[in-house]
Amino acid sequence: MFFTILSCSDDYQGPIPFPTLIEAANEAGLTTLVSAVRAIPGLEATLQDQPAITVFAPTNDAFANALTAFRATDLNDLVTKIGGPQNLQTVLGFHVVPAVAFSRNLNETNIFTTLSGQQLRVNSSPGVVTVTDAAGNVSRVLQADVQIENGVVHVIDRVLLPSIELPKPTLVEAATEIGLTTLLTAVTAVPGLPNALLSAPAITVFAPTNEAFAAALQVFGARDLNELVTKIGGPANLEKVLGFHVVPAKALSTDLAATNSFQTLSGQTITVERSGSTVTVRDQLGRTAQVVAADREIANGVVHVINGVMLPNLGLPTVVEAAQSAGLTTLLDAVTAAGLGNALLNTPQMTVFAPTNAAFTAALQAYGAANLNQLVAKIGGISNLQTVLGFHVVPAAAFSFELSPTNTFTTLAGQQLTVTRTASGVTVRDALGNTANVVTPDVAISNGVVHVIDRVLLPTIDLPNVVEAAQAANLTVLLQAVTAAGLGNALLSQESMTVFAPTNQAFTNLLQALNLNSLQELINALGVDAVTKVLGFHVVPATAFSFNLAAGAQEVPTLAGEMLTVTRTGNNVTVTDKAGNTFNVVAADVAIENGVVHVIDGVLLPTL
Repeated sequence: MFFTILSCSDDYQGPIPFPTLIEAANEAGLTTLVSAVRAIPGLEATLQDQPAITVFAPTNDAFANALTAFRATDLNDLVTKIGGPQNLQTVLGFHVVPAVAFSRNLNETNIFTTLSGQQLRVNSSPGVVTVTDAAGNVSRVLQADVQIENGVVHVIDRVLLPSIELPKPTLVEAATEIGLTTLLTAVTAVPGLPNALLSAPAITVFAPTNEAFAAALQVFGARDLNELVTKIGGPANLEKVLGFHVVPAKALSTDLAATNSFQTLSGQTITVERSGSTVTVRDQLGRTAQVVAADREIANGVVHVINGVMLPNLGLPTVVEAAQSAGLTTLLDAVTAAGLGNALLNTPQMTVFAPTNAAFTAALQAYGAANLNQLVAKIGGISNLQTVLGFHVVPAAAFSFELSPTNTFTTLAGQQLTVTRTASGVTVRDALGNTANVVTPDVAISNGVVHVIDRVLLPTIDLPNVVEAAQAANLTVLLQAVTAAGLGNALLSQESMTVFAPTNQAFTNLLQALNLNSLQELINALGVDAVTKVLGFHVVPATAFSFNLAAGAQEVPTLAGEMLTVTRTGNNVTVTDKAGNTFNVVAADVAIENGVVHVIDGVLLPTL
């Protein structure tokens, strides 16, 4: 009767066909699986031509989870991460058994050989079917027994992984997976370094942990990586430090001898020691770090994670070398003239505020000096030059980012310097209230830091008064004469003056010429007014250092009311009095607080 009814039905079209695998997958919304199958040329046809298959078909969510697990952005990226199309075909084949197995046909435990040639374990218990892959991952069948024209499909919640050789990660990928974020930031901060490391034929990387970098920041007194880079001398030295952690050859921990010396990418040698399973690394300073995770293989070598940052010889410049590199030639000349080179090189820690050549040029102009030697004369000699230069040096290292908004430092000159930091930069104020700007901050040197400034800083300079200068030169007879004439206050209160100061011998010569035995006899013979006029004839009411004099003879006014003839011939200066006597300046350019003293070998006589 059944067959009779069928034969009489006008609607009968033959047996109802089952869908193909791809049709069933599309109907079930397994679009990622379809895309994966079609990504392998010929695989769709191969599966369709199989006489009997059982397919464990992952959902779209299962593929999304696989993307996450492999840090892939899409299916194409996943294919790359698992090793290419060949491995994708192995993965997909691992989901297909070349036989039909409905859930009702399953035993409690089933071992199937898949199209990939690898075995898959399927477990069945009432209401639950699970599949275990080669990695031990367990997937659950969400929908069983979807019949297709050449077999059956079971929808599962996980992508099954066969035994395949996954591509090793790059150094960057491995560091990311391990969580070495500070190392990655440091490597990225050096232009071209990531590509250089990724393209190197073979490398061994001793990779510091984030905690190791944090400890290095504390050692250098830096708050972040940028400050650390500044303190070690800039990006070039950061590259040197990072290169010191890389050996251009692959060395697994099992390959190491008890003691190993490796030439690093920085060109310096690092020492690696192995004792049993313990591996330690020693740097150029003798500091050691321990390998805390060894033998993480990467595409072009191996990574050993270490608990310390290794330091090569950074080769930071001395203050002299830094000044040479910055072209601060006048500063170097001044340091050499003051004999301070060794003192600066041997100071344990220092901050140098280094004036530019233009700053020294401006100082020369302010003092009316044509060169450094003239400037030294005008400020009172080498000892005062030492004071000026020492005023530019603080005996402690202070990078710009370590400064408070307002800072007061005691300098090598023993005087205080005020340093101010604002958002717009750093300024320095000297003892006279002049302000200099830091134009180039944070030049790291071997014993501190240099900040280049646009002005010469001036401390308080103690120039002697004329009496003190005469005492220092042992001009005792001149001082007695000044005292006898009552001119001391007049000279001290003079706004500006040039004093031609006779030596004791000059006075002796004058007394002998006049057949007198003492200064008092001279005063008695000439009278106090005449002696006062004689002394006034030695004082010009303006400051004239020897190098400020015009060449040749010139007449200048004196406090005696008469003109004095002064002649400069080259570096030699002579003075001629009203009696026609000519005397030599034997010690020129002794700076005093209100002018200058030139010591002469004779007593000048006005008209008496």
